Amino acid sequence: MSTYNKLTFGAAKDIITPCIPATMIGFASMFGVPFTDIHDDLYVRTLALRDADGETVILMGFDLLFHDDSLPNALRKYINEKYGISESNLHVSYTHTHFGPAVKGYDFTWYTDEYEEFLIDRAKASIDRALVSMRSGTLKYASIKGEWNISRRLPLNGIIDFKPSPDGECDKNLYLLKLEDEQGKMRALAMNFACHPSNLGAYSVLSSEYPGRLCQRVESEFYGTTALFFQGFGSDAKLRIGATAALRFSGISYDDCDEVALSMVQRIKNHLISGDWQTLPVKLGSEVFKIELPLEPNPPQYYLDAKLNYAESADAHFAAIPGDLNNTGKNIRQFHWARADYVLDNYDALPDALPLNCGVVRINPDFYIFSMGGEPGINIASVLREAFPEKQLLCFGYNDAIAYVPSDKMISEGGYEAGGRSIDEYRLKGEYKPGVDELYKKGYYDAITRIENR
Repeated sequence: MSTYNKLTFGAAKDIITPCIPATMIGFASMFGVPFTDIHDDLYVRTLALRDADGETVILMGFDLLFHDDSLPNALRKYINEKYGISESNLHVSYTHTHFGPAVKGYDFTWYTDEYEEFLIDRAKASIDRALVSMRSGTLKYASIKGEWNISRRLPLNGIIDFKPSPDGECDKNLYLLKLEDEQGKMRALAMNFACHPSNLGAYSVLSSEYPGRLCQRVESEFYGTTALFFQGFGSDAKLRIGATAALRFSGISYDDCDEVALSMVQRIKNHLISGDWQTLPVKLGSEVFKIELPLEPNPPQYYLDAKLNYAESADAHFAAIPGDLNNTGKNIRQFHWARADYVLDNYDALPDALPLNCGVVRINPDFYIFSMGGEPGINIASVLREAFPEKQLLCFGYNDAIAYVPSDKMISEGGYEAGGRSIDEYRLKGEYKPGVDELYKKGYYDAITRIENR
């Protein structure tokens, strides 16, 4: 692949912190509650890659919980109409900060058209600046390990409990893609790590949490470098610093968050000085596709019973009432009531399968990025790496707002991320049916085959 050592790339970022009042998203206790402060700004970050054949792929990371398809669809149409880039060559990922504004998808009550328009405009500007600043260079890869995250799936008395699990499955690797210019200077660093950014104790304050602080520290250490963060398959991991000796998670401080980011950056600095980096030839290809995950529908009575846990009566219908920062119990009831009524109102129209957004980016025939929607579990990354042992894989999660996404192992074990309360949270019609691992493997195998046959 020596022909494909040529690479051009561009990177850019834009602030997407709301400049208008907006409600929070990320915790049921904050349902309908406006943000009360801004601790640090939120960003969209864009990396554009172009190979020797002129194939261009765009990777975007947003400091948001996540978003529905309307955002990437608008951006895909934009790059196609303005730049002639195939719509399937743009991939988005959300850092999954739980301290951002309400947006379309997970939220269907409090988002505003004004912020949605602002978000799309800023994302387009980020794309434009990445593409106008393309430079020749080299792509290099490395990974480093650290004790920054911990599983939150603790086997306890025959069930999986939402608690720190020191022996639970957890990907400890921080994956790095370094973009150097022709003088060997690092100009962009893309980081991929699997861990929930739901750790801070200040629920009503906007923050990019540890992914944003990590990017800030990288950029302050390496002048002229644009840092990007792509959340991994990390639905079932949290920061270890928030795990207590009593096997509980407690809210962390901003100083704790900074401590995690500082530790990560120190390891990155050490690896830049003395670590091994793999130079990657670049022969780009890209595909976006869906995998249908069958559901076992619950009867309508299931959702009516759920509604009665929160509503005054079966006849009462949810109506949006602003949240109360001092009455989190009411906010939680409103959150779950809204979801139960949504399923009851749309039960017949809801699908019996989950349409899972997925994507593949070929860096070269031996190195791929797999993208998956919703909140994928860490075990799915293990399943896919085992299924494609001849390829190096990076796993980017959270490309839409559809649901927790489990593996067969997680379904058999149970627990929050595999069904139950999370099914209600995401307004799904039922539980996942077993057999999802084979669907994942086939979906990605078919996508790779389509890319390689072009």
